[in-house]
Amino acid sequence: MKRDILGLVLAGGDSRRFGEDKAVFSFHEGISQLDYALAVLSKFCLHLGVSLRKGQQNRRATPHEVTYIADPEGMSGPIAGVIAGLRQNPGQPTLALACDMPLVDAALVLKLLSQRNAGSQATCFDAANGRPEPLCALYEPSALPDLERAYREGRQSLRRFLEEGSVERLKCEPPDLLASANTAEDLATIKKRLSQ
Repeated sequence: MKRDILGLVLAGGDSRRFGEDKAVFSFHEGISQLDYALAVLSKFCLHLGVSLRKGQQNRRATPHEVTYIADPEGMSGPIAGVIAGLRQNPGQPTLALACDMPLVDAALVLKLLSQRNAGSQATCFDAANGRPEPLCALYEPSALPDLERAYREGRQSLRRFLEEGSVERLKCEPPDLLASANTAEDLATIKKRLSQ
């Protein structure tokens, strides 16, 4: 069942370490990573969005019906994407997913949504290092004022926000499902995992 949630793919990074655009890279045969992430989110979310950095010319073409959401004026980074997503659908949660997490699947997103704590500011998984993973997380509308305040005060780490806020933290089994592709080594590890 789809929920009144914005499924937001964070695709505003410039992929410097990876060496090419991760949003259009194909980790899964025949489908770009952007389209893969949107397909996963579309199973559960009534609204789909793609977060872009300010001035990003590539509109990230996709067959999915999406809203392209630019970072708010004067803001940048993943926290800006989450803030923009929460502003886009006032009063509704935003499920943020980085476009470089090819092992995240529908089962993992369903677990996140089914164990959501709407009374908290966010629901997230703990990563392999035991710290909260901010780029596969559900942010509640109540988080918006504190996220905006944190940005204004120079505290722009979403992970720190999750560590310090009122957050529901879940176990991810296995934790490598949250792996992101940032380097050639990451890519090799992820490809090996996908082939198993």
